[in-house]
Amino acid sequence: MITQILKSTFLCALLLGVAELRAVDAQQALVVREITGQVRLAGKPAPPGVTVSLRVAFNRELVEADLEEVAHTVTGVGGKFAFHHLENLGDNDGKELYSISAVTQGYRSAQQLADLTEVARGEVMLDLERVANSAASPRSAPAIVYSGPTKGGNTQDAGGISRRPRNAEAVAAMDRGQDLLFRQKNADASIVEFKKALKLDPWFGPGYVLMGLANMQLQQWDKAQFAFEEAVKVEPGNADAYLGLGSALSEQKNYLAAQKALEQSLQLKPESAEAHYELARNLCSQEKWQAALPHAQKAVAINPDYAGPHALMGNILLQGEDADGALAEFRTYLRLDPNGALAPKVKEMVEQLEKALGEEDGK
Repeated sequence: MITQILKSTFLCALLLGVAELRAVDAQQALVVREITGQVRLAGKPAPPGVTVSLRVAFNRELVEADLEEVAHTVTGVGGKFAFHHLENLGDNDGKELYSISAVTQGYRSAQQLADLTEVARGEVMLDLERVANSAASPRSAPAIVYSGPTKGGNTQDAGGISRRPRNAEAVAAMDRGQDLLFRQKNADASIVEFKKALKLDPWFGPGYVLMGLANMQLQQWDKAQFAFEEAVKVEPGNADAYLGLGSALSEQKNYLAAQKALEQSLQLKPESAEAHYELARNLCSQEKWQAALPHAQKAVAINPDYAGPHALMGNILLQGEDADGALAEFRTYLRLDPNGALAPKVKEMVEQLEKALGEEDGK
C-alpha cells in the first residue's frame, strides 16, 4: 500500500544523484564518527527544512567561504540535524576538523567547528540572528529539498534533501536498484544495488528509504525498520522516512512507537494523505476508533480518489453502529478500486450490510 505511493515520490529524487564520497574496505574496523546538533533562529528551535552544510577545515583560521562542501542535510523537528558515518569520509577515517554551517532566508548564516581528530562524536549549536528589517542576508538561501510527482503531475515538497550527482558509480547503482524494485519486481536484487550506492554515500536518505521499501515488499519488517531508522538519522527532515518507519513498526505490532513516527511524519508534511491513512490504520489497530476517524477523513479530503481510507472509514463507522454510513464508504471503495487487495472482504461486507438493512426495512 505505502510502496506504490512512495514510489513516485522517490523516482524524481533519485535522478538528482548522490554526493561523491570514497568507500572504505568493508572488512576494516572503524570507529563510527558523527556530528549532531541543533539550529536555532533568534534563540528558538528552527523549523524543519533549514539547510546545514558540512565542510572539512584544514585549520581553525579558515572561514566558511574558503571551504568546499562535502555534504549537507536539512533540519528536522526541533531544528535537529545529524551527520553520521563520517568514518567513511576521506583518507583519514573521518579524523578531521569540520566546519558546520546553517543558512536560511532572513537570517545571518552561522558557523561552528567540530574537532573529530581525537574524539568520535561532536555536538554543535548554530544560532542564527535575524537580519535587520527582515532583509535577507546575501549569503542566505532557501532550504534545499527534493520534489516528487503527485496526482496530475504536480510536485510537492518531499521533506528531504537534494544533491547534484558527483559519483557516477553511485548514481548508476541507485538507478539499477530502482529499476529492479519497481519495474522488474526483484526486491532482493534491488537491495544489493542500494547497498552499493549507500556505501559510496552513507548520507543519501532516499537510498535508505528505497531499501526499506524493498524489505517491506519481502515482508522483512525488522530490516525495513532498520533502513528507515538510518534514513531518519541522516535526514531528520524527511517526512517519508518517518512514514516508512511507522508502517514497518505497525507491521511488527509495535503500535505506540509506530504512532509516534507517523505523527512525526505529519509534523513535517501535514498534507500527506498517506501519513494520515497510515496513522488512522495504526489507531484502529489500537481500537482508538474515534481518534482514527478524522485522519481517515483527512486522507480522503486531500486525495478524493484514495480508496483505502474509505474502507477504513467503513470499519470505523461499523464500530459506531452506523450501518448506512459504513455501507456508503464500502461502496465508494469498490467504485474506486474494484480489484484492490481489500475488495473481496469489502464485497462481503457490502452484501452482509445490504441484506441486514433490507431485512430491517422489511419489518
